[in-house]
Amino acid sequence: MDEKKWAAVLVAVGVIGAGSAYYFTHPAPVPPPAETPPVAAAEAPPPAPAPPPADYPVPDQKPDLPALPALAESDAGIRGALSDLVGKGSFEAFLIPDMLIRRIVVTIDNLPRDRLALPLRPFKRTPPPVLVRQDGSRILLSPENSERYSAAVTVFTAIDAGKLVALYFRWYPLFQRAYADLGYPDRSFNNRLVEVIDHLLATPEPPAEIELVQPKVAYEFADPQLESLSSGEKMLLRMNEAQRNAVKTQLKAVRAAVVAGAAATVP
Repeated sequence: MDEKKWAAVLVAVGVIGAGSAYYFTHPAPVPPPAETPPVAAAEAPPPAPAPPPADYPVPDQKPDLPALPALAESDAGIRGALSDLVGKGSFEAFLIPDMLIRRIVVTIDNLPRDRLALPLRPFKRTPPPVLVRQDGSRILLSPENSERYSAAVTVFTAIDAGKLVALYFRWYPLFQRAYADLGYPDRSFNNRLVEVIDHLLATPEPPAEIELVQPKVAYEFADPQLESLSSGEKMLLRMNEAQRNAVKTQLKAVRAAVVAGAAATVP
């Protein structure tokens, strides 16, 4: 019991005792109106619990399909599957052939973060350098810089999203294994994939002219809000508007196929 309540009890006991003595030695007076007890301040309601993260279970593997290889032995199989999907020439031009599933998982997980793990990227580096132009004392991202992404965007947006997701679901146990190896044994990579796609789709549109600074070797966005964006968002900002819209349209198609496949597993 807190101090206020103890005090109230002691006062009440004293009043009762004094009143009893008075009652036996004096005529009973008209009782004064009862005082309204103080009303305790209402406590603020507890904050509503955060909604549980969305869950996107993957379809079950068909029992008549051949067993998948171990993750460490998966390169040949996943290379062949991706080559059939995007074409052998495109695969060899853009993708690094070893540890491919691990590289894809690490890069997807890093896209909403500040930096990519470049040694584990699955794609060959975009030809340097970053193209800029001078406008007096300002450094601006050149419109021609988007040409560095042209071939990769063309390949990515030409892929049949449904077939890409079907390939992903077929090999999903190995994607999940690689994600667990990153330190997430109790989390779903499929949920993370949808989360990352949603993050990229929310990338803000940049201004018509993007100003840069060069504090050291690498260029940075002069606008602190743009510089604070994730590595994936910055990648989209370096593209031109048409490329960015095409990539977002393809991401929406991939997301729809992933969610449709996940919904198909719900009883």
